Amino acid sequence: MEKKENIQVKGIELLDEQENKTANKLFEEYYTKIQRKIKNSLSLKIHIKEYNKEGKRKKYSINAEAISSGAVFKANSHDWTFSATVHEVFNKILTQIEHKFHSSDQHQ
Repeated sequence: MEKKENIQVKGIELLDEQENKTANKLFEEYYTKIQRKIKNSLSLKIHIKEYNKEGKRKKYSINAEAISSGAVFKANSHDWTFSATVHEVFNKILTQIEHKFHSSDQHQ
């Protein structure tokens, strides 16, 4: 699958089996969404960290980069819920992409 080759994830070994499934599903969904918006080659770099382990709870930190033909969009997020962290970081990147391409659309 083409998507897998263009998504690099560091720190995936920190996740349990369920989080790993969630991560793969969400990363591919967001890859598709971003790809649709930028219409160019795309690679994602995602770095997962966990910290503040208190009892059974873990806090997640995700740094993500979407790289497309010279343009780099970066965001990071942290939360106690893994999926919420993923959604937040990618929504930040999508917002950046919309701003960049929206402003250039007006000049055509």
